[in-house]
Amino acid sequence: MIDDVRRDGTAVATPAAPDKLTRPQFLAWLTAFAGWVFDYYEIALMTFLIVPIAVDMGLEGGQTALLLSMQLLGIAVGGVFFGYLGDRIGRRRVLIITIALFGAFTLARAFAPNYEILLLFGVIAAIGLGGEFGVGQSLVSEVVPAPKRGRWGAALYSGAGIGLAGAALVGGYLLPEIGWRWVFAVSCFPVILALVARFTVPESDKWEKFAEDGSRHTGAKIDWPLVRSAKFLRPLILSIIACSISFFGFYGIAAFLPTYLITVQGFSFATAAWYSVIVGAAITIGSITSGWVADRIGRRLAWTVWAIFATLGCAILGVLFQSVVISLWSLAAVFLTYFGTSGAALFGVVFAEQFPTRVRSLGVGTALQVGRGLSFFPPLIAAAVYPVWGYSPLAFGAAVLFAILALMGWVFKEGRNRPLEDIEADFATDAGSRPAPLTNAERDA
Repeated sequence: MIDDVRRDGTAVATPAAPDKLTRPQFLAWLTAFAGWVFDYYEIALMTFLIVPIAVDMGLEGGQTALLLSMQLLGIAVGGVFFGYLGDRIGRRRVLIITIALFGAFTLARAFAPNYEILLLFGVIAAIGLGGEFGVGQSLVSEVVPAPKRGRWGAALYSGAGIGLAGAALVGGYLLPEIGWRWVFAVSCFPVILALVARFTVPESDKWEKFAEDGSRHTGAKIDWPLVRSAKFLRPLILSIIACSISFFGFYGIAAFLPTYLITVQGFSFATAAWYSVIVGAAITIGSITSGWVADRIGRRLAWTVWAIFATLGCAILGVLFQSVVISLWSLAAVFLTYFGTSGAALFGVVFAEQFPTRVRSLGVGTALQVGRGLSFFPPLIAAAVYPVWGYSPLAFGAAVLFAILALMGWVFKEGRNRPLEDIEADFATDAGSRPAPLTNAERDA
């Protein structure tokens, strides 16, 4: 915004209000948000695509399962590797690399000549997909104003709901019309986003400070003594445990819910698809509101409230699953459950506030994706349980997990309205290359 002109004719830009997003900051958020959309879109879409892929390539059940499990493995690998790289060469650069990698190899799968190449391209695409999470979350946490860090950080997760709903619509309506190869081809839009990000997304000024200030930090090398210390490992392990509990509960219910509704409850495919749309809407609304509430009442209390919503929703579903669930009450219970599970939107916000800048991307990326990679197991458990005992035990089990998660929020440090520079002071007692706490004058500058 131009509010004045110097005597020599050059423009003077008036700085934005401290709590208002600038255009570059919003574009940074939008690019990271798009990564979340395509992540959940990709995973949900594959549950539709494996059916025609299996027919076209003559695959057996184990081969189709491997397509999904290797995808989860690739996501976990990408989270750790690109989390490290984000601290090493910068958030913005890695964000562009990961989005381009996912987009390019999504397009490449449209031309895969056989199963082995399709599997390989899928793993590489998943590595790029997993890498975007931690890096994007770190970038957003570092560039948005502190008073609104919760709502903008949590709003990233609303992309999951949009991705799930989009995958249900594409898989239900577009896939039968154009085939699985063309679906891969039209799903490579992240390449365009990477090109846009190349010129519009800003680098984190906090990361640049550590990368350029040799007196405080040697280049942008990873602080390995800190990574091996309890100060880093304690929040990392707690974050992984929290993610694992949440994703076990989420995927334990979600993995075979459409199959259960169709084969056991007698739903049509169209009705089951609309349940997926309701799930997506609940996650989107829950993500946006959880961040706003976290900025008002604090991260830990908001975390607990949303986990309680999930606990109640799962318990109600457990009761409803003992009978026919085609009713408005079942829709309300599904909405409440997934509204509550959207509390996972606060993970990235909370985790980013536990680590200093020099290892933030590594910590956040590793926690989110290793915890998520362990979600390989819940679908296997669900597949063994629900044909014998029905879906109620899975719902009640998830309720217990979310009740535990409600308590776990209090083991993390509260970060509401806390400048990220203060987190550096928490780690300043370490020797070596750690930075000294910033003074008020330095913080204001």
